[in-house]
Amino acid sequence: MSNSQRAVAIKPMVKNILIIGGTSGIGLALATHYSQAGHKVCVTGRKDPYLENVLFFPLCITASSTDLSRDLDSLVKVFPGVHTLVYSAGFLQRSTIDDLDDDALLTMSYIGLVAPMLLAARLKPLAPTPLKIMLVTSSSQYTPRALEPAYAATKAGLGMLGASLARDSAIGKVLVVAPAGTRTPFWDNTQEDTSTMLDPD
Repeated sequence: MSNSQRAVAIKPMVKNILIIGGTSGIGLALATHYSQAGHKVCVTGRKDPYLENVLFFPLCITASSTDLSRDLDSLVKVFPGVHTLVYSAGFLQRSTIDDLDDDALLTMSYIGLVAPMLLAARLKPLAPTPLKIMLVTSSSQYTPRALEPAYAATKAGLGMLGASLARDSAIGKVLVVAPAGTRTPFWDNTQEDTSTMLDPD
């Protein structure tokens, strides 16, 4: 039997996958999927989802750039050698621009755009293979809404960040996902009808 005829079992590579916003919704569904596939997964968020074989790192992004930089530096040390970054965090406060206070505007900007930029900058030079990135935006990336000026702006910016990073030859595959209305705890305590929204899975 020639070498080409032999059935060779190739063991899939175990990857370190970091999921920001991985404690609910799409991020949680991806964390469950990747963990069950045998990868090492770390999720961040405000509440531990208690997933088996998944590391939880508490991360609450606020309007403080000092806290954000410090916490991301700690995260990179706690979960080194990231192969894939999944950014699925979101924060929405609806109102016209003049009714959004500085804290709301800064927090939406930090969660929606600043944090993924800071993470990509930190993870790219440390990745054992060219860093792969998945950015979960929103249909608001394409549809301006009067009551979502900051949210739509950060989602559009996140999409453009992905398009730009895809042109960096030192970065691996980049995927930008822009779902329309997903049924997650993101909508808790709002008046939004989630009955026709997509299921995170």
